[in-house]
Amino acid sequence: MQDILKEYGPALITVVAIIALVVLIRVLIGTDADSVVGKAFTQLMETFFTKATEVSGAAETVVDAGSGGL
Repeated sequence: MQDILKEYGPALITVVAIIALVVLIRVLIGTDADSVVGKAFTQLMETFFTKATEVSGAAETVVDAGSGGL
């Protein structure tokens, strides 16, 4: 057993580290909107579209008011 660990110990540590990274990434990114990154991305997109709608509504008002003399 000691010979096996001496021979394959570094490889086992590498495999365990890679599996731990995959699990960590899976938890952070996830597969749906319940993950940390999913929630942040959803909030970012909602805020972006809200602000874009507000700005486009304000821009239409300025354009309508400015084109009244044509």
